[in-house]
Amino acid sequence: MAGSLREELASLKIDRPERDRASRPRGQGVAYRKRGRGLRLFSTLLWLVPLAVAAVAGTVGYKQYEQVRSKPEVAVGVVQQMTLGEAEKLLSSKGYLKSRFQAMIGTRLAGRVEEMRVKERDQVKKGEILAVIEHHDMDAMLLQRQAGLIRCQAELEEAKFDLWDKDRQEKRLERLISQKMAPQEDYEKASAARKMTEARVSALEASTRVMKANVAETEATIKYQMYLYAPFDGTVVEKQGEVGEVINPMAMSSSLGRSAVVTIADLSSMDVEADIPEEQMYRVTEGQPAEVSVTAVPTKRYRGRLRQITPMGDRTRATVKVKVEILDPDDKLFPELAATVHFLPDKKWAESDANRSYLFVPVEAVFQDDGHDCVWLLDDGLQVVKRRIEVANSQSGTTRVESGLKLEDKVVLSPPKGLRDGDVVREGTR
Repeated sequence: MAGSLREELASLKIDRPERDRASRPRGQGVAYRKRGRGLRLFSTLLWLVPLAVAAVAGTVGYKQYEQVRSKPEVAVGVVQQMTLGEAEKLLSSKGYLKSRFQAMIGTRLAGRVEEMRVKERDQVKKGEILAVIEHHDMDAMLLQRQAGLIRCQAELEEAKFDLWDKDRQEKRLERLISQKMAPQEDYEKASAARKMTEARVSALEASTRVMKANVAETEATIKYQMYLYAPFDGTVVEKQGEVGEVINPMAMSSSLGRSAVVTIADLSSMDVEADIPEEQMYRVTEGQPAEVSVTAVPTKRYRGRLRQITPMGDRTRATVKVKVEILDPDDKLFPELAATVHFLPDKKWAESDANRSYLFVPVEAVFQDDGHDCVWLLDDGLQVVKRRIEVANSQSGTTRVESGLKLEDKVVLSPPKGLRDGDVVREGTR
C-alpha cells in the first residue's frame, strides 16, 4: 500500500496549458533569475564587509604597533631664557620688600585732623609738615599763658622799682644814723621793708620763669604734637587719616579712631626680608652677592647684597631671617611686594648686568661630535635632527648657548646611542 501511495504521489503534476507558457513575457523569467542572483550577491557582501573591516583594523593596528615598538623613548628638555643669576644661583629664597626707614606718623594726643598736606606718592623732606591736628583750645590756652606772663613781668618790674626805692631809703637812714640824726628804729623798719621787697622780686622772678615755661610748653605741644612732621626724606606710601577723622594713639580698632595719619618710607633704601632654611645657611655669608626678581616687575632684575643675617632662628619653621639690600632700586619698588632672591656664587656675577638674559640648555643634552658641541633637536613631529651649537660655560646643570638654538626649542636629554637624523622617537619622562 505504501508503494502504491508513492507511485500516486510521483504521478501528480500540474499541467500548464501551452497558451499560458506562450502568453508569459520573455524578459520576465530573466528578471526573476537576475533578482535571485542579486539577493545572493548582497548576502555575500554583508558577510564580507565586517571581515574586511576587521582585516583593515588589524593591519593598521599592527603597523602602529610596529611603529611604536620601534621608536626609542627619550627624555626631552626645553631651551630656556634666564639671567646669569637665575642660572648660576647657589640658593633661592622668597620674601617681601621692606624699607629700611619706614614710619607710621601719628600724634601722642588724641585729636581731630584739621588739615592734610600730603597724599600718596608725594616726596617729602625731613621736617616738612604732613598734617595738622585741631588745636583751637591750645591756642586759647597759649594766649592766656602769654597774657599771664606779661602781667607777671609787669609786676616784676614794679617790684624791682619798689626795691630800688626801699634800698635808697635804707641807705639814707644809714647815713643819718651815722650822723646821730635819725632813730635806730626807723633804720630797722627801712631795712625790713627792703628785704621784703627783695623777696617779692625773687618770687616774681620765679613766677615769670614758670609762666615762660608754661608758654613754651604750650607752644611745643602745638608745634610738635598738633603739627606732624616728616622724620626723614621719603615717600608717602599710605595715607591713613582724612580731614575730620579722630587720631587716637591708643586706638585698637577703627571704631575708636585711627592711630596714625600717614606712613612714609625711604624707597631708596630697600631690603628683601627672606627666610633661609637652617640646613642651607652654610651657603651664604654677609656681603654675598645676589640677584632680586620682583613679581610686580617681571621684566627687570635688581642687583643685591646680603646685608644682614638676623642672629635669631625660628624653630617652628627651622629658618633664619636674612635681609638683602637692593643696590639699584627704582620708583617701581614698594614695601610689601613679593620678591625672590637668587644668591650668587661669586662677586663677578654681581658686577654683571643683572637684566641681560641668555639661552640655556640642560647640560645632559650636549654631546661631542667630531670635536664640536651638538644636541639632538626635536621637531613637532617628534623627529630628531642633529644641531651644532656654540656654548659659553656649563655650571649648575645648565649650559649657556651662544648660537644654534632658540627659545623653547626641544632637545633630547642623554641621547641614546645609535640615534640618527630623521629618526622618530617617543617623548618620555626625565
